[in-house]
Amino acid sequence: MTADKSGLPDWLESQMQVTRMDVVSYRGPGAAGGVSSGLETAWRNQQAADVSWWFLGENALKFLTPAKEIAEFVTQLTDTVVTGHYAYCNELIWPLMHDLPQFASYNAENRAHYRRFNTTFAEHISFERTSKKRYFIQDYQLALLPRLLGAQGGRSNIFWHIPWPKNVKEEYVEAIAEIARGMLSAESIGFHTVEYAQNFMTFVRRHLNEFRINSKDQTVYRAQARLAPRELDLAAGSELTPYVMRPLMHSVSSASPSTKLVVQPLGIDNERWKKLAREGKAPLDKVGVIPGERFVLSIDRADYTKAVLDRLRIIDLLMEQNETLRGTVAFVQICGRSRAGVEVFDSYWNECRALADAINARWEQNGWTPIRWVDQGLSAAELAPLYAIADAMLVNPVRDGLNLTAKEFIACRVHHPGVLLLSPGAGAWYEIGQHALAADPNKHQETADAIVRALNMPQAEKFERTTMMRHKIERNPVSMWWKQFVHASQHHNRLAQATETSVQPTGKVAQTSGKVATGKVAQTTVGAAADAQKKAKTA
Repeated sequence: MTADKSGLPDWLESQMQVTRMDVVSYRGPGAAGGVSSGLETAWRNQQAADVSWWFLGENALKFLTPAKEIAEFVTQLTDTVVTGHYAYCNELIWPLMHDLPQFASYNAENRAHYRRFNTTFAEHISFERTSKKRYFIQDYQLALLPRLLGAQGGRSNIFWHIPWPKNVKEEYVEAIAEIARGMLSAESIGFHTVEYAQNFMTFVRRHLNEFRINSKDQTVYRAQARLAPRELDLAAGSELTPYVMRPLMHSVSSASPSTKLVVQPLGIDNERWKKLAREGKAPLDKVGVIPGERFVLSIDRADYTKAVLDRLRIIDLLMEQNETLRGTVAFVQICGRSRAGVEVFDSYWNECRALADAINARWEQNGWTPIRWVDQGLSAAELAPLYAIADAMLVNPVRDGLNLTAKEFIACRVHHPGVLLLSPGAGAWYEIGQHALAADPNKHQETADAIVRALNMPQAEKFERTTMMRHKIERNPVSMWWKQFVHASQHHNRLAQATETSVQPTGKVAQTSGKVATGKVAQTTVGAAADAQKKAKTA
């Protein structure tokens, strides 16, 4: 075992440092959407000059460093590979992960392009095998990358921003198994909710026989080499975070490290949203709202997972049943086209626009219409003041990994409380749904009634609900989300050292391990996290 200038073993010195991570994602910093914005904040907050962000830009692999404003070109991908990868992601992976197999289609050629896309990233991402730096891999477009990087000695974590399905049809199991195996070469896999992590474990247990699972500790491993229970205990016992739990104390592979499943919903930059809401002016003319007019806000894409068609039908039902809403309450739909060129999404877009036009024609009076459709995205600076003055926010997906717009709405309601209507199908429901009104897209009448309730809710109740949700999201900023994966990497170092000390134990190592074990242990079990999320869901 080697030691550095401080006299400490390399592995312990590594644990005492903040683990730095390069980001690898489909889109780069500055891309539209809250996920990219949150990830960029976490990446830059590392305050390290030697971290990079690798991404696809103009059909080329590029990378950016914090000190540079323009990304550097690495290699060009062919249009055929990029297009085939895009099709595989959106025609197969996306619908299957959202438990909507009726929209899925499999194409073997597109699968080959998906592999080639991931392989190109792995071949050109540069790293030093001795580096303490890891790679933070973002989402389903790069699911094979942990395995490909691992084959070269690269160490990674991956976050799965979309749901993992409850069930996978037999005809698609082999394709999804390839994705799961790729992910399981990472040191940790992140999910927004306990349910998604449990669904993943169920899939592994049913279909990947080479892996073993400890459900309680959310650890996936290969049972090959046995470790001393005390060494495993010492490795697991130091400073861990609430959702990163103790590893299984039976057997793990020294050749193939265990993979920790981390449950940590993505947070937002609360202070940034508050500032934007406080300083900005709502672009009412852009969204077709008259000053002083009441409105319910929705922000998403024309995607079948977002249940936009169901929302429109609920609005139609509201107009039919509530004459007092006609001419007085507008529904602002900031809803752009999604995945142009993919047939099922193109069809859904056309159907949404046709239905919105029909509803407006039906309820138009003196130039007033209920639906104000905005098909161009707005900047955060424009959205924040809209969040701040909307009477309510309607978020009603069939299935959604998280939905950051719900959190952004709450962050902006500091001085004037509003009402959040949130679908139990959104990952955010587990975090803040207890204080929102349920907006189930499959229950049109119940959701219509909830909208009426929101519009008539007493100010005191609005204030109480908004305050409770704001406190919850403020306890989980984007920095907390990032730290979970830093801790997961540090935990992986401890487990690797346990393997080493079980093979070559020395008094000095044992004493050092004992010191590590005196840190704070995990404060919350996965079972407790699951109980908390179940309570939020049933409230």
